Amino acid sequence: MKQLLTGLALASVTLCSSCTADHKNDSNNSGAKDQLPIATWYKPIKYQKPGTAPLSYSSELTSEAIIQVANQVADWQLAQYDIRSNQMRVEDRASALPQGWIYATLHIGLSAWALASENEIYNQTVRNISAVNDWQLGPRVYHADDHAIGQVYMDLYRQYKNPNMIRHLKETLDWVVANPSQRTLNFESTEHENIELAYRTYDDPWCTQRWCWADAIFMAPPVFAQLSELTGDNKYLEFMDKEFWLATDYLYRSEQQLYLRDSRYFERKDPQGQLIYWGRGNGWVLAGLARTLSYLPADFTPRSRYVELFTKMSNRLLALQNVDGSWPSSLLESNGSATPESSGTGLLVFGLAWGVNQGLLDKSTFVPAIEKGWQSLVNSVDESGRIGWVQQVAYAPGSATEHDTQLYGTGAFLLAASEVIKLGQNAN
Repeated sequence: MKQLLTGLALASVTLCSSCTADHKNDSNNSGAKDQLPIATWYKPIKYQKPGTAPLSYSSELTSEAIIQVANQVADWQLAQYDIRSNQMRVEDRASALPQGWIYATLHIGLSAWALASENEIYNQTVRNISAVNDWQLGPRVYHADDHAIGQVYMDLYRQYKNPNMIRHLKETLDWVVANPSQRTLNFESTEHENIELAYRTYDDPWCTQRWCWADAIFMAPPVFAQLSELTGDNKYLEFMDKEFWLATDYLYRSEQQLYLRDSRYFERKDPQGQLIYWGRGNGWVLAGLARTLSYLPADFTPRSRYVELFTKMSNRLLALQNVDGSWPSSLLESNGSATPESSGTGLLVFGLAWGVNQGLLDKSTFVPAIEKGWQSLVNSVDESGRIGWVQQVAYAPGSATEHDTQLYGTGAFLLAASEVIKLGQNAN
């Protein structure tokens, strides 16, 4: 893959070409080069008026077809961006801040797509928005949702080597590792954590200082694993491994090879009398596993446990795919007329395609399911690039319509595209 920094330019400016000899030889300026410090200038990106022209798409696994639809989805979403508020849509949730999980999922997907498609424009877009974020995590020190954006900052740090990009991330994770929470994983605790900040108030379940809900597997473990790889410090990896398996032992059910969303679903049943396994919740887990495994050292002894869990879940999810290629919002409910849910489907297509590309899943078994899943995702995109059929913010199965969209739905689509495009490239 070519470097995205081909346009990096370095410039120096002479400070005073007409300085006197006395000034140049001043003992306080010995060794000075009479120049300003080197300034870094990035390759200018051509102005593009926000918006998209109507397009029709193909769901073929060719680079051309994938790039066309994925770029359209990215461009539609970016056209919603308001730099004045650093937001892309009206939100009434405290957690919908630009450094929170909703935006993080979008930027994780856009960053992955920029790298996979070698698109310098999208890479700089993510860097620009991250700079507007001032490279900050969300305000809740322990909360996985507020750690997720760190994945984006580390992707950019790998390219630009600017320590400011991960300074707040490292400070935060250092604190969490040095002061681990001892709270229970019980989501139904009567205690809540109220955090009142200047412009927003959080009312969180007591357990969310730890990874007590399935979504957290996507949000936090990849951050700790990647920071360990970047810094060479195993303390982040050891913390992640301990907390990951505590959460998994608590939420994973070996009889179904799936995760329950949180402890509220240990007893709740669907209309067919079965435990409720949320499609997007398990999408968060499979995608989180894939992203975490990407940063686990080959000689990390517990790595095989993660691989085993990933392959078991993948095989189980393969059997639960809808006829149209999507995955149902409630995984065990058999309903031939079930509507698609694109955010969970995007996360699952990403995870399965990553597994095939890494040689962990059998191509002949999984590629047909990935192709069907990708077709379902492409069919969920309208001609302008807006992805529909996205279940709104939730913690359990629910409905969606063709007009329902969300930032994490776009992010999941772009994550899927970043791995699906490699399938075609590998095949060729």
